[in-house]
Amino acid sequence: MRFNKNILVLVNPRKDQQVALDKAIRMCRRLGATITALVRDKHAQVPGLLEILDRKLEAAAAEGIEVSVKISDDNNWFRAIHRTLAEQPFGLVIKEAHKPTLADHVFLPDDWKLLRSTQHPVLLVHADNEWNNSAMLLCVDGNPRDQEHAQLNERIIKAGKLIGEVGQSQTHLFSAHPSTMQDVASSQPTDASIAADYRRVCRSLIDADRVPDQQLHIGPGPAELVIPELAQQLDAKLVVLGTVARSGLKGVLLGNTAEQVAKRLTTDLLVLPPET
Repeated sequence: MRFNKNILVLVNPRKDQQVALDKAIRMCRRLGATITALVRDKHAQVPGLLEILDRKLEAAAAEGIEVSVKISDDNNWFRAIHRTLAEQPFGLVIKEAHKPTLADHVFLPDDWKLLRSTQHPVLLVHADNEWNNSAMLLCVDGNPRDQEHAQLNERIIKAGKLIGEVGQSQTHLFSAHPSTMQDVASSQPTDASIAADYRRVCRSLIDADRVPDQQLHIGPGPAELVIPELAQQLDAKLVVLGTVARSGLKGVLLGNTAEQVAKRLTTDLLVLPPET
């Protein structure tokens, strides 16, 4: 995974505590990556913001972590992000997670815009906590209908293995399956037989990593509801899932599982696109 090389952190100009930058620094203590903190020029004028960033940079540098601040003169936030991503090969974008508001019913949340507009892995951070020795929930598709979704499964497993190795996390794997009530067009298999088929696919993904059966979770969907509930039950500090992000009218009408999970989740979420 390339996110152990260069990380782009999106600075929140409205807060003194920079949880996205703090999380990036925690990751780099183990991954050895470099960090670029992105600020727009108009936000660089916010009183005290650059001083806060300078203190964090100095502390990181004292640990041997390379961190720099990029100030963009672009008035459009997402254009500033994409111009920066085009300038060097970043492997991960980290952003503080959006807190749901009433305005989300009218305007598309920035988290959703980011997920739809980039082909980079995105980490949405809720808290400056440790992932070490905690549960990590990997969410895969137990019935990948095309090569793109099959590749996403493999990418999620690889990412989980890397994070698990550096953080000693306990890996849990989850796949939602349609219930017989949801899938009325099928040949009427039972929920048990559907779950067994999904379990076989998921087990084939992780046999080599020796994930115990009690850490393999198969259940009826919808995934966007089940994933946040399971993450809470496991007290997972990180959820990892993939997305084939929809944009335009299709995105408006159908949405994306990653987006729906993001607005319900209270822990960190790593969203992986297909390999490009």
